[in-house]
Amino acid sequence: MIAKIMVHLLIAYDLAVILIGIMALAIAFFWVSKTGETNLRYFWLLYAFVTLLLIVMMLKKYLSVNVANYSPQVWYVISGFQQIINFAILVAANQYFLGIYQVRSRKIFTSIYLLAMFVFAGLLITPIGATLDADQGIIYFGASFRVAVILYVAAFTWVIAIGYGFLKRIWNTRQRSFVAGLLGFITLGYVEALIGFPENLASTSITLARENDFTFSSIPYALYGIFLINYFLRYSLPSFPAADTLTEGFLSKYGITNREREIILKVMQGKSNADIAGELVISLATVKTHLHNIYQKLGIDSRYGLLAKVRSDQ
Repeated sequence: MIAKIMVHLLIAYDLAVILIGIMALAIAFFWVSKTGETNLRYFWLLYAFVTLLLIVMMLKKYLSVNVANYSPQVWYVISGFQQIINFAILVAANQYFLGIYQVRSRKIFTSIYLLAMFVFAGLLITPIGATLDADQGIIYFGASFRVAVILYVAAFTWVIAIGYGFLKRIWNTRQRSFVAGLLGFITLGYVEALIGFPENLASTSITLARENDFTFSSIPYALYGIFLINYFLRYSLPSFPAADTLTEGFLSKYGITNREREIILKVMQGKSNADIAGELVISLATVKTHLHNIYQKLGIDSRYGLLAKVRSDQ
């Protein structure tokens, strides 16, 4: 009886945490729609996957204590879905960090990473990774499960490495607290994964009774959700500076070339990358390369950062 009450308290806690996350997602989605900013969209997707993971984990707890005929088959399917979400979180985090830090060849890195995640998920959720004993309510793990556990931790380590490795690129921008908070949240999840690594590596099975543990990473998730709500309530778009001029002082201060000056002016006029390419008679890839170089010189990470920088330094 006491154990059941404790599980219900965990479910209530999970629900409160999830509601905070959903509020943060709703406000962030407004700005994703408003700005169309790619990196913000990737971030939203990342946080949405984490929220979905918590929802699935809460659902499993709820079903285990409130549904008398909770089917082991349903538990098995939901558990497989949970593992897929875990890998989706890593893919989204990888794409977000590579994008926010303007890492070259990020599409290639992401494609390789995504392929690796499909392989890892296959090792876990196919019969070679896990099989269900429906009568006993036990999932038995095969040898490929341990391989997948090792690869998962390695993939998580990669995300942490790129997260901190390029942090200095945005340290002097308004993204600093945003990304640093995200890294703190992800780091605790990483520590949680490392702590559970030896046990997961040695595990040969899991039962329904073991599905009611407390998720410690939900604490920084909730705190970061509160931070996000506050952050996006104060979020604003920079006003467009005059669209026909850049001072010589600004150009010399940041070493802006004539071509980069032309592109900045087009951005100030609200032109898309495709519009800029057409008007300057250059390829879309060349426009993106110039924008990347401009962002690096100015220490910013988006068009809106560019507008804010021009406005403040003109």
